[in-house]
Amino acid sequence: MVDPTLIALASAGGTAVISAMATDGWNTLRSGVVTLWRQFRPDSAGELERDLDTTRSTLLATPASEVEQVRQALQSAWQGRMLTLFLEDPAAAAEFEALLSRLGEASSPRTNTSFHAEVRDHGRVYQAGGNQFISER
Repeated sequence: MVDPTLIALASAGGTAVISAMATDGWNTLRSGVVTLWRQFRPDSAGELERDLDTTRSTLLATPASEVEQVRQALQSAWQGRMLTLFLEDPAAAAEFEALLSRLGEASSPRTNTSFHAEVRDHGRVYQAGGNQFISER
């Protein structure tokens, strides 16, 4: 049985590859994926680079009326490719997860958050700069 975590990561990977192709983050993601392939599948890294470039060219040249259908097909292809790599070497999955995490951190806007609240009587204030979980019994 295939580990559902690997399937989810491969899905996220395929989506990340295709989503980044038309963004400023493309070169960074491309470089990270190529580095990953060189580490775990050095014999096919050159082919992977060409495939990434071909996929990007295809996506960018697709007419707007067809882009969603082409995007989904390309995502599926890259998801399969990632899953195959992760199944062959689970360490590649951990490396790719770390890459996605680094890219997410780099693309997250850095903001300063300040809060101000005034409470009177029996009022309550809940403020958070991120996730907030409140459990009352």
